[in-house]
Amino acid sequence: MKMPGGDKILDCIQCGVCAGSCHARFAMDYSPMQILKMVHLGLRREVLSSSTIWICASCYTCASRCPRSLDIPAIMSGLKNVAMRTNVPAPVALKPIFHRQFTEIIGRYGRMHEPELKMRLMKKTNPFEILQNASFGVRMFRKGKVRLRPSRIGSSTHFSEIFRNASNEERRR
Repeated sequence: MKMPGGDKILDCIQCGVCAGSCHARFAMDYSPMQILKMVHLGLRREVLSSSTIWICASCYTCASRCPRSLDIPAIMSGLKNVAMRTNVPAPVALKPIFHRQFTEIIGRYGRMHEPELKMRLMKKTNPFEILQNASFGVRMFRKGKVRLRPSRIGSSTHFSEIFRNASNEERRR
């Protein structure tokens, strides 16, 4: 599969370090090691429909311990993008919605703005939840825990340009 890190999947020696060090492994249907082997074997549909690619927290514990220096979180992210691009349904319908909204917010501001993410997710999944969470949001705002207006990374970092180029590259695949 064409994706970031995909060219190095064949370098995996199936040592199991990634599976043994994964903090989210308990919730996955396949370990990261199994996913890499399945990609190697060409089990595209099984990989793209697995919960593992959506559960990966991208904590980089596996990548930091991998003896072959595989960027497993980048591979998992690439698999998510392939699954969304090819309309392979996720085991939990909210996962692709979250991934898309999260990415859009990061692209817009250069960092996460949690209130906007929460509002977008509620709007897409359960609009009535907004009313249920309103008082909690007000309390957090009063305590200075959330900001109504998102902060942006300064224009000098050229983050928007980098993000746009990466998005265009992803669309070409």
